[in-house]
Amino acid sequence: MSRRCLSLDRVRSRRIGFTLVELLVVIAIIGILIALLLPAVQAAREAARRSQCTNNMKQLALGVHNYADTFKCFPSGFISTAPLPGATERSVWTWGAFLLPYVEQKTLQDTLQVGKLTLWENLLTPNGLRGLQTPLTVFACPSDSGPELNDFGVKYASVTPTFTTYEKQVTSNDSDRFEIAKSNYVGVASVGDSSTPLSGDFAPYGPPVGVFFWNSSIRFADITDGTANTAMLGERCYELRGLKIGAGNAIGCSPVATGYPHRNRAVLAALGIPYWGINQTVIAAYHQNRGFHSLHPGGVNFALCDGSVRFISETIDFRGNSIGGMSSANQGVDSTLERLLSRNDGQPLGDF
Repeated sequence: MSRRCLSLDRVRSRRIGFTLVELLVVIAIIGILIALLLPAVQAAREAARRSQCTNNMKQLALGVHNYADTFKCFPSGFISTAPLPGATERSVWTWGAFLLPYVEQKTLQDTLQVGKLTLWENLLTPNGLRGLQTPLTVFACPSDSGPELNDFGVKYASVTPTFTTYEKQVTSNDSDRFEIAKSNYVGVASVGDSSTPLSGDFAPYGPPVGVFFWNSSIRFADITDGTANTAMLGERCYELRGLKIGAGNAIGCSPVATGYPHRNRAVLAALGIPYWGINQTVIAAYHQNRGFHSLHPGGVNFALCDGSVRFISETIDFRGNSIGGMSSANQGVDSTLERLLSRNDGQPLGDF
């Protein structure tokens, strides 16, 4: 074989495959591309989750409308036979329980015998407990990172004892505790920072001005600000920016389980008020279980009383008010968010 052929063979043998430097360059390029694409992929996934959340809220809002077609009013925020707002009842059914037949969950309502049996009685039977612990997709925001069954409350007393006053676990005898299906959607109850009115204690401040509260029976005619200008449901996530918020419960709660002498904190498992603003985690952080929060960047989904769903920015015009000293919650309505949450403040809403 000639020297020239031998030289060509050596050149070809040296050029088979990549050098180490070439491999490192390729890997670096791939890493850069992944770093550039990952935020876009995550944004697309969040957009899909937010879309599903919107669909959930539309389904719940449609359920409220169908309920109103049947009973001529919205479902009650919660049903209570206790004449005083003390934390004495073992359990109450909340608005989600009454919606079950209208969101394709009639079998579950039949199992629980809502209206015939109490929630705590269901805890004592295998079928009842299984029903209460059935995760309900329509009540769960896909972006939420919390558990399917709500464990918020005394379990996190080591974080702060205040969490025990917002207990989400339920009880049959005030000694046992059971986790039941979580909800990321709560009914709009009123404006301001106090949950006292929504619990049935109307004397200090007058009745709530939202659409869900103690033994409420709001009709469309009672929404004098207009159904397109009044919020019905809002989001609440389980945890936001490292602060546990607690979300809510889908169909009921146990007032007696709260470490507080008033049921107003227990029923926040189903109801919400603006407190100190959307996605607020700083001001009175351990009481943020009262408000509206989500993991959707920049705001929260709200279902309006006309059945539509709007994404409300966390920077919406809002001036938080303590309602202490007021005889009507609407006395403190002086911002866009408050006007959106009130059914009858009589003020022009404006853009939101």
